[in-house]
Amino acid sequence: MTVRIDAHVHYTPPEMAADLAAFAEQEPYWGLLVAGDQAMNSVQGWATAERMIADMDAAGIDRVVLMGEYRQQHEGCVSRNDESLAIMRRWPERVSAFAVVQPKAGRKALDELKRCLDAGMAGVGELGPYGQDCPLDDSGFAAVAETCIRYGVPLNLHVSEEIGHFYLGKSTTPLLHYYGLAQRYPELKLILAHWGGGLLFYEIMPEVRRTLKNVWYDTAGSPLLFPTEAIFRTALQCVDHRKLLYGSDYPLLIYPKKQRTPDFRPFLAEIAGLRLEPAVYDDIMGRNAGRLLGLENSHAPGASRVSHMPGTSEVPGMSVPGTLPGASRDPVRAISRLMAVSAVAQAWPETQRVFEKYRIPWRDTPAPYWEPIVQAAAARGWGPRDQQRLLDDLNAAAGEGSP
Repeated sequence: MTVRIDAHVHYTPPEMAADLAAFAEQEPYWGLLVAGDQAMNSVQGWATAERMIADMDAAGIDRVVLMGEYRQQHEGCVSRNDESLAIMRRWPERVSAFAVVQPKAGRKALDELKRCLDAGMAGVGELGPYGQDCPLDDSGFAAVAETCIRYGVPLNLHVSEEIGHFYLGKSTTPLLHYYGLAQRYPELKLILAHWGGGLLFYEIMPEVRRTLKNVWYDTAGSPLLFPTEAIFRTALQCVDHRKLLYGSDYPLLIYPKKQRTPDFRPFLAEIAGLRLEPAVYDDIMGRNAGRLLGLENSHAPGASRVSHMPGTSEVPGMSVPGTLPGASRDPVRAISRLMAVSAVAQAWPETQRVFEKYRIPWRDTPAPYWEPIVQAAAARGWGPRDQQRLLDDLNAAAGEGSP
């Protein structure tokens, strides 16, 4: 019988939704993702730990790996880890957990990481270098990676595809930076979430495959990003199937047109319908994660191969770089939350100094044309009140340049 391990789930209990505005002030980026925006339909689902276990039973899931979320505040990370530890201890045969830290917290982050790993957590993640405003070349991030190596545990990182439409949570960290991390730390067990943002496609090149030999990819949130049959068939042409980890991103509503409540079963049914070879199916659906987490013995996958996140529609005005449909330099309040940073900076050069004041890159590199103001601000720790002040400053600056 296939052992099913969901390698990527989250804990978002219903009580978290009670006061999302206050939560967003404490954790601007993650708060933006779970709360959504008036202009975009949220696909966030909510489930207690008891509901998650019941849904696992209904779907035939043997074990889940509970991810932390990329919090910006150290205190938020500690609180989230306490929740994961409590769930893990309550259902030790059903739940493994990863620790979350803010690498910029320095010594405090490393002490927290040690606390969690010594308590039995199986890895670290899901960290988001963009959402935590901590680049992969930051010294704090390096210390976290080196701790993972020392403990022999995997590190899960949030990764986004670089092109296509915008959705809340689509990060701007280039794929090249993740590739560079694998080059710097070849012994690091690295899990790149969400199909690695497409980085796995480059493994068809032998030199890339060698560099990424110790990298795994999970399928979290997959139906929001790619057609299921196409992505599985393509991925299996590019990488060793032992590098693929089934993950759902539960309780995310990954079928928003037909799903109203969290449920593991729709994605499982689609994967089963692919009729993969039994050994390949069994590995992807659980054995790979079991081996990686030390739940069963095996070798690393090796370098040779033998065998739309939240938001599902494009944001108006973001499909063409540098364009702002419907925007004019007058009246003054022409700039709105979901306009692209780089497009605003081009249309109103006077706003460039405002973006710089708020530490928001406005050039297309590293700021892609599709990233909106509100997410760029949240990623740098500006909560809803500061976001409104930013908009006021931008519109004031734009007004100064109006004819």
